[in-house]
Amino acid sequence: MNLSFDNRTVLVTGAASGIGRAIALAAGRSGARLIVGDVAAAGLAETVSLLEGNGAAVISAICDVSKQTELDVLFAKGAAMFGHPDIVYANAGILGSPVDVWDCAEADFARVIDVNLMGAFRTFKAALPGMVNRGSGVIVATASVAGLIGAPGLAAYVASKHAVIGLVKSTALNVADKGIRVNALCPGMVDTAMLDALAAGQPGLREALMVMNPMKRLATPDDIANAAIWLASDQSSFVTGHCLAVDGGFIAQ
Repeated sequence: MNLSFDNRTVLVTGAASGIGRAIALAAGRSGARLIVGDVAAAGLAETVSLLEGNGAAVISAICDVSKQTELDVLFAKGAAMFGHPDIVYANAGILGSPVDVWDCAEADFARVIDVNLMGAFRTFKAALPGMVNRGSGVIVATASVAGLIGAPGLAAYVASKHAVIGLVKSTALNVADKGIRVNALCPGMVDTAMLDALAAGQPGLREALMVMNPMKRLATPDDIANAAIWLASDQSSFVTGHCLAVDGGFIAQ
């Protein structure tokens, strides 16, 4: 199976750690030129170092997806070096604090929506004009299985990820005849710092999640990155508006 990204430019938001870093590294191994952004400067620098150590061409910028200006700078900086990206992974996101919905502060709810949903929207706005002008491109937005089912105590996160899937479906239809594909990646529980933060206040959560999964384990970031690479590759050339669950069979139960 040919999953080569040779001569292609890939942009990844939220690339400083976890799934975003794994996607960037996998794209680099596939031959891509990388444009990477994140708000976490130290983590982003480490991702750049890893990419360069693997021989990938890479450019980076601190980027908060809650600010359109910072996204525009990331795209412009990358385009000046490598050209407008062929593939964009709208991956940046936050979990928010687990809390009963009636105790969730409006500002906290709005913050999760602003980063997860509006951040994806802003990334689409930065990516799509150049793709439409060129007549080709791929966008993969990181949603979640929480965009397909509910989860108690995470109303803002679940609402944001359901909305990302709606954004993906609508946008995919909008640009399907323009040579552009748009899909959603829906990871299950992944062994990342985000899960560590969730499990810190809930002893036994990690073990319970493994028991609940048909494969009896958590996903690794590489499990998700492998699916992300396929979803943006020529091997999925007739796939658009799709929500790919990468969850070890969790929502099939």
